[in-house]
Amino acid sequence: MKIKIYIFLIVTMFFCLYFLSCEDPSEPTNQIEPGRRDYIWVEDTLDVTLHASVIFRDMVGNSPDDIWLGNLDPGLWYYNGVNWEIAEFPGVIPSALWLFEDNTMWVGTKEKLLLKRDNGTWTDKYFLTHEDKDIINIYGMYGKEKNDILAVGIERKIIVPGKEDISKGIILHYDGSEWKFMDFPELYETGLHYISYQENIDTYFIWGMKIENGVILDKLFTYDGKNLSEILSTSGSISLSMLNGIVYINNNFEVYKYSNKKLVLWKDFSGTEFRSNFVGRSQNDFFNNSIKGIGHYNGIDYKTIYPTHLELYTRIVFE
Repeated sequence: MKIKIYIFLIVTMFFCLYFLSCEDPSEPTNQIEPGRRDYIWVEDTLDVTLHASVIFRDMVGNSPDDIWLGNLDPGLWYYNGVNWEIAEFPGVIPSALWLFEDNTMWVGTKEKLLLKRDNGTWTDKYFLTHEDKDIINIYGMYGKEKNDILAVGIERKIIVPGKEDISKGIILHYDGSEWKFMDFPELYETGLHYISYQENIDTYFIWGMKIENGVILDKLFTYDGKNLSEILSTSGSISLSMLNGIVYINNNFEVYKYSNKKLVLWKDFSGTEFRSNFVGRSQNDFFNNSIKGIGHYNGIDYKTIYPTHLELYTRIVFE
């Protein structure tokens, strides 16, 4: 008996690629033999002719026939295993998604709003207000439990429209009844864009960006539930990946793990077309953006296996 591995990658405004692979079910997924590159490719096309702009921000799902995709042109797409369809959704921009195993879904937006979907219905709307801020955008979410969810983003006070504002990174916590802003003064002028979590060390990883002296810096923070600590600041490009419960930190061509409260180099992909964060089954089998398309690492070498000028926006893997 064989099993299938599904890897959905939204690569541009209107293409969805996914891969199928066979593997002996007796083999643990984290013990994949190095050197394999045995995927079958299938390509879907999404009809986006009625949308002013199409930039897919986030994707979540519990199975290959139950996937949600957020589009920055207000709307959600849903995949039922056969077709992609535009789902019923309030007319706002879904900039962050989180889905629990029972299909309870939270959606962060760019309109000072958090939405909850339960039992197929949009049941709750949480309107965000904080001090005198004009703009509150949510860009990342992570939920350990239904009563323990974090959301990250940015808030702004407009001083001179179109020219000047005051901004600050934000972290919100949901305790099962309400969303609360957490106070971190060190996030002044820092935008937070993504959050991940490593359970075995009970640590969140938060990626953001800040302009210092005219230079755009990528920032990486850890959060242990009480303390927020900056562990990396670089003019390079930071991104976060997750494989088998372990968070990997990408800094340009270098990939790190976090151990004993410090970054430890895992792999250096210098000299290859490696570009950004990845998704896959194990350290011996993952995909990411390459400089020239979609790249794959098989535990031995890294190659661009799907050359394209199109951008890989978001991805998800199932087994």
